[in-house]
Amino acid sequence: MGNLVSLMLEKDKGTLQRIVNGKMTGQPLLDVSVANSVERCMCGIAVSKEGAHQYVFLYYTEINGADGGDRQGKEPSGNKLYRYELINNKLVDPKLLLDLPAYPGPRHNGGAITIGPDGNLYIPIGDVDGSFKESDTETKTQNYVDGVDPDGRSGILRITQSGQPVGEGILGNEMPLRLYFAYGIRNSFGLGFDPVTGKLWETENGPGEGDEINLVEPGFNSGWQQIHGLSSSVRDFSPSSLESFNGKGHYRDPELVWQNTAGPTALVFLNSDKYGPQYRNDMFVGDVHNGRIYHFDLNQERTHLVLDGPLSSKLIKNANMDGIDQILFGDEFGGITDLKVGPDGYLYIVSIGLGKIFKIVPSSSLSSTETTSKQNSNNNNVVAKPDQASAGNISATANDNNKKSSTIPQTNKGPSTTNSVGNPFG
Repeated sequence: MGNLVSLMLEKDKGTLQRIVNGKMTGQPLLDVSVANSVERCMCGIAVSKEGAHQYVFLYYTEINGADGGDRQGKEPSGNKLYRYELINNKLVDPKLLLDLPAYPGPRHNGGAITIGPDGNLYIPIGDVDGSFKESDTETKTQNYVDGVDPDGRSGILRITQSGQPVGEGILGNEMPLRLYFAYGIRNSFGLGFDPVTGKLWETENGPGEGDEINLVEPGFNSGWQQIHGLSSSVRDFSPSSLESFNGKGHYRDPELVWQNTAGPTALVFLNSDKYGPQYRNDMFVGDVHNGRIYHFDLNQERTHLVLDGPLSSKLIKNANMDGIDQILFGDEFGGITDLKVGPDGYLYIVSIGLGKIFKIVPSSSLSSTETTSKQNSNNNNVVAKPDQASAGNISATANDNNKKSSTIPQTNKGPSTTNSVGNPFG
């Protein structure tokens, strides 16, 4: 496999660092000016290879001047998506693909960009704190039926790698509505495509309760700001009260809900058998508040999570409820901001709380620089705990609300096509 190379974002500094075999190397590949109040940030990254060209896509809250100028009252210029080309370990030829609102903010900027099996970019962005505010920030994609026209917020957008719309619009052909793959998104920090079906799944953070895992079909309406969590928990709710864009959008209940917030972040599918064939193509989700990794089987049609016993209600009532051990793969990781499957087939974890990047390996093949995975006799799951040295120590000593790191494991053969997440605290 050669050297394991990772790219890591530093949220507050606006830098992109290169890590080789667990060690940060030299100067940053890139240093841009970012707004960094609360969830404004160097938020997301995806990479791809097209022939001889290697591209790096970066999503960040841009500001003119010094990093963090918004903390002194300077307004950011927007949430921007740029494409760079990676040549001789340098990022060159920046091209602006999307210029999205950063107002009113500072929360819910999204940024967990990913590249789908169709080769297109998928970009989640929340409401940017624009719900329950002034009428000019309350749009139809936030399910204000009498709201203003969409402005790029509160959705999952889809564009080509050159920044163009993908075919006809799902919800309409006016810009930027034409770019929406899904809408009604409050705040998402994780997208993942099922390697078996090619369908998109996402995590979503509620306002203190009602965090979700969703299956995202084209035209999916997550329901925000009218609803979060299960529709059965909302008295007299009817999907007909939501904005449907002339019947082109469709509400669907979440596949799992946390009654009390856990802050679900990254979502990945393990297209590997490194932990045994029983885990291949299963879903893994991290959370920021409990430092947990959750593992989910899918049903035969791969449209629902397999949830038995107390979890069959699709509701996690509390962090220690009966049955929670059925879906726990790992814990005690501080706050997890990112999960990735490396080119070696193992899971990599970014912990904001512990300031480290972990590699999860079965205990039978554990080295002194890797994290343990133990067999749980109750449910036969691998239970990972960070009780060994990590593969790399990444600084994360600032206030948790304003600090984050994300990684993309790669080989020296070129960047992998994955995504990274923003700062998940609201």
